[in-house]
Amino acid sequence: MESGGAKKPKPSPAPPVDALGDDLIGEIFLRLPDMASLASAALTRKRWYRVASDPAVFRRFGSLRRPPLVGFLLTDRGDELFPRRCSNLRFVRAYRNPNLASAAAVGDFFFEDLPAVDSDEEDEGWDWEDDEWRLRGCDGGLLLLSRGRYGMDLAVYDPIARTAVFLKPHDVFTASTHMVRYAIVVDETDGSFLVIGVDYSAAVFSSHTGKWTKFEDPVSGELDGYTPPGDGMSAGRFAYWRSDTKKRRSWIGVERILVLDTSTMEWSVIDAPFPLGESYCVADMPEHGGLCLFSSKEQTVQLWVRNSIGGWVLKKEFPLMNDWMKKVRRNEWMKRVRILAARAGYVYMEFWSIRKPNSYLLVLNLRTMKMAVFRNDSDEPYRGPAFPFFMRLEPLLDPDNNAHPNSV
Repeated sequence: MESGGAKKPKPSPAPPVDALGDDLIGEIFLRLPDMASLASAALTRKRWYRVASDPAVFRRFGSLRRPPLVGFLLTDRGDELFPRRCSNLRFVRAYRNPNLASAAAVGDFFFEDLPAVDSDEEDEGWDWEDDEWRLRGCDGGLLLLSRGRYGMDLAVYDPIARTAVFLKPHDVFTASTHMVRYAIVVDETDGSFLVIGVDYSAAVFSSHTGKWTKFEDPVSGELDGYTPPGDGMSAGRFAYWRSDTKKRRSWIGVERILVLDTSTMEWSVIDAPFPLGESYCVADMPEHGGLCLFSSKEQTVQLWVRNSIGGWVLKKEFPLMNDWMKKVRRNEWMKRVRILAARAGYVYMEFWSIRKPNSYLLVLNLRTMKMAVFRNDSDEPYRGPAFPFFMRLEPLLDPDNNAHPNSV
């Protein structure tokens, strides 16, 4: 006999994972805790591997996590005007992970194993006692080096694997008394790289094509023939060059930043929103709309973002003066903060004094405000360009060659 009560409807079953779209699967992958978890998920199904290995997903995954920091490469100002100088180098280890310790132990950060190459400049009779490689840039676990009086021999060097790619930009730049300012940008999704050179003109080398390409109308229209005084830096998909206006008083009274967006190959010039002389870096932060600026004001880090009309607004300030910094400032006269880079919610800095050669390398977590400190015990000042060196996140392994996931 049937009861008079109504039957309760059965709950709808959860949709099968196969019914989820690629976009939603990608968002789920972005919430995984680390690269090992992403690799494990990617090897489960071919479709998941395709989503996880998509450059856009992989790049966002890396941008949201602290990159594996091996150490800091510091340079002095050398005995020649930049970039003809062969700077002295110092490598400060900055790791607590044993795997990173192994990488630092085998790394050729002074590029002593890089082979010499025949220089065209020597063939032309230049009397230049300079067969040493000079550090010009660093990104994604690769070093950009130059050799020769005018820096027309280039090498992109992996100091961990000790492999190099040699470039000769003679077809796009000619040797002259004017030096080309370079920058390197590495795509960590596949290890490919771009080398950008800026002179009165500009050109880019792509490791994908193995060729240099000149920009038809790049920098001259933006800067009216002005060439940045130093090499460029990388910031995610951006390469940028500082004007160092305070050191070049003949130039305009504002700090200007030349920026190349390598995803669109479009140039722009930014007028910095902070006073001249402040240390700063450019950052690529998707959570703040992409291009951002970090500057230092006394012992405070400032984050600048664009508003709806393209202007710059001060988004947030991060005070650094904890008890340790107060003690070091008082006992060691450490007062100056140099911003080196910002990635994935971390800011990399140097805390130094004009009175002493040693310094402290700082890594600030913007979310927790916790700060890691690494001491530079140098007896000589290293106040030239400085670069955090990160291990590159390895691309995901091909499941067809390394596993047997379920086909979907």
